[in-house]
Amino acid sequence: MLWSKKPVPVHEKSRAVGVDLTSTRARAVGVSVGKIRALMLEDPNEELPLFIALDHRTADVGRVGYALCRRMPHAVCSNFLPALTQPRDWRVGRHVMTPEAALDLTLNKLRAPIAAESEAIVLALPAYLGPAQVTKLVAAATKAKLPLKGTAVGALAVVADRAGSILNGKPAAPELASPDVVPLRPSESGPGLVAVIDADEFAVSAVVLSVERDRVKVLASTNWPRFAIKLWKDKLLDAVSDRCVRLCRRDPRDSAEAEQALFEQLDDALDRTRAGQRVNLTLRTKHWFQDVIQQPEDFESHCAALARGASESIRDFLNESGLPIHPRAVWMTHEAGRLPAFARNIHQNTPEGTVVEVLPANAVAQAAANLAARWLAAELPRAHLDAMIPLKVSVPESVEKPTAKGLR
Repeated sequence: MLWSKKPVPVHEKSRAVGVDLTSTRARAVGVSVGKIRALMLEDPNEELPLFIALDHRTADVGRVGYALCRRMPHAVCSNFLPALTQPRDWRVGRHVMTPEAALDLTLNKLRAPIAAESEAIVLALPAYLGPAQVTKLVAAATKAKLPLKGTAVGALAVVADRAGSILNGKPAAPELASPDVVPLRPSESGPGLVAVIDADEFAVSAVVLSVERDRVKVLASTNWPRFAIKLWKDKLLDAVSDRCVRLCRRDPRDSAEAEQALFEQLDDALDRTRAGQRVNLTLRTKHWFQDVIQQPEDFESHCAALARGASESIRDFLNESGLPIHPRAVWMTHEAGRLPAFARNIHQNTPEGTVVEVLPANAVAQAAANLAARWLAAELPRAHLDAMIPLKVSVPESVEKPTAKGLR
């Protein structure tokens, strides 16, 4: 008799799980009695890429789809999350994949590793999803039999989770120790504003939030699809390919396999260059191969126009949002923070006194997990949290509110 292989829970199922879902990928973190553990959503990897392969009889989501996105881009369904409730589909052979069908496939794949760990999960979602899209997503999660307890905008959840760093004037991510962490400026304490910058396959997005003594609330949000992660990777792939042509007169873009192999090296290369390390990119076909060495400054040069344009758009958004004071901090998610030259340009385009920090990769998922207990205790409304989250502990009245300053 054949037995199906099911994930075996390593810890008690009482742990809460937070899932950080973007148009690019899903990440999940389990929290129990102060212990935090990242879940393997596609063993042995923590992340589940939201790329669906449509080239076989059965559609599949994950790295099998990611491995096709340059080799057979016409056979891949991606960036479907922001297309929910919209009349769009991907047609390949016998497959007709709608955004809703793609979401169902994704949630069904997430169910096994999550259900093995928890009976209480919270989804952290991008701020650009509208009410109808969130409703559709919640219905899909219920259909997939996920033990969903609540949903929240990821930026709102992470600021509520780390509000103490603003109220107490401490770094938001003290665990970071990267050589290229943006130099911190002196920080104030007490209530103030925070801007959260994220990036995924759909767009670079920004949310401005007010951290008060008893709550965190959203003041403004927007997104820029013209700065989506895909465009940064396109720029890097073209620049490295052009360098290869100059070195050996061979272009990896002429080979689908070589272009795909180069594309799959970019994620690790982005992490290494952010840490100040050089990278060695290997380009290979059946008839030739070439190593292309890139320094962190090379990657920054390739993406300079994107970094400048995105940071200037964020600056203009902050200046035009009618904010009473400057944001005290700009928190960049891991995905936004590793884009070449982006953090540096944001630092240059923010006023003195604004701290620019890059959050850990699991910060949003962990913040979502920490909300589960509050939903179970009926401390939060049974609704999508996209405007405000009350803080669990109020700040003493002795902490004074900062004096308003005009935006430049």
